[in-house]
Amino acid sequence: MAITLNNGFKMPIIGLGVWRMQGQEIKDLILNSIKIGYRHFDCAADYKNESEVGEALKEAFDTGLVKREDLFITTKLWNSDHGHVVEACKDSLKKLQLDYLDLYLVHFPVATRHTGMFRFLCFL
Repeated sequence: MAITLNNGFKMPIIGLGVWRMQGQEIKDLILNSIKIGYRHFDCAADYKNESEVGEALKEAFDTGLVKREDLFITTKLWNSDHGHVVEACKDSLKKLQLDYLDLYLVHFPVATRHTGMFRFLCFL
């Protein structure tokens, strides 16, 4: 089952979060989840496992288990990266070994340490 977004894309209503999973555990989880039908994976830079998730996704694509366009991949901008969103997104894409994300969220709407963003907003 999926929800149709305003842009026409479909987002699976059930996703698998990968918080606090590492190494072989995350790789096995991702591959087995794809095999049983999961198509939405919820990641975040703060989970510190995007590289491991990326390795599992690459294996799934390389072995023909699933195509990239069949998955809905979400990751999140961490609250200390508000001042350099583009760079943080590119870093997540590199770690996840993806060309694009289906959804990029702000993990927390307020930065917890100075990132330069406040100064920028003051001059708008």
